[in-house]
Amino acid sequence: MSKVNYVHETQQYVIGFVGAATLTILAYLSVKLDWFDATTTAIFVLVLAVLQFSVQVYYFLHLRGEAKPRWRSWTFIYSIVMMLVVVFGSLWVMYNLNYRMGMSGEAMEEYMLEQGKKGF
Repeated sequence: MSKVNYVHETQQYVIGFVGAATLTILAYLSVKLDWFDATTTAIFVLVLAVLQFSVQVYYFLHLRGEAKPRWRSWTFIYSIVMMLVVVFGSLWVMYNLNYRMGMSGEAMEEYMLEQGKKGF
């Protein structure tokens, strides 16, 4: 590898790191400092997550528009599908638990006492 390529590659990694760190800090500060209301914050963080994903793919995974694009790779597609399954599955589980366990503290205490009386 020539010195010119090494310098260019190092610059690309630094740009990627600064971009990823900036997006992460923006997401943290928007939540911590209450820049927006809850819905707008969720949308803002989601947009930052998509941008973060793009930065990671472009600068660190080197999936760019070259002659033989790896964008159509089955491995990449499988990774995207699995990521979506994990994210949406987690959201579904949390929503379902919130729905099923959304009772008051007293009702929860009463339910647990009833279940305790049944035994194993």
